[in-house]
Amino acid sequence: MSETKAVPVGDARWAHPTKAQGPNEMESQWKEISESPEFKGLMSAKAKFLIPAILFSFAYYFMLPISVGYFPQIMNKKIIGPINLAYLFALSQFFVAWAVAFVYAHVAGNHFDVTVDAIKAKYRGRSAR
Repeated sequence: MSETKAVPVGDARWAHPTKAQGPNEMESQWKEISESPEFKGLMSAKAKFLIPAILFSFAYYFMLPISVGYFPQIMNKKIIGPINLAYLFALSQFFVAWAVAFVYAHVAGNHFDVTVDAIKAKYRGRSAR
């Protein structure tokens, strides 16, 4: 049996086989990129989007058990036949999750990915300093 080595996902040697870099070169280049204003701006923009989106998602998710626990008479109100407000609220959580995912995909595709492409273009082909 021959021994095989696992290759880490995103290993630059496999992404650019003509530019074989040693671990120190890749680490040095990553340090330079991670300290760049463009990268810090990208991380800041992502945090400004993701933190409120995550907080909203958690709040919306936990509103169902909280509402059922504290306001059972309201949540038990029949809306359509035997379907009460609690069931509709639970169903709405699927649509809210899809909406948050759609908005993230839109923002990522139009803003975050553009910034990532600009950062990659700036540092592509450069060796570490």
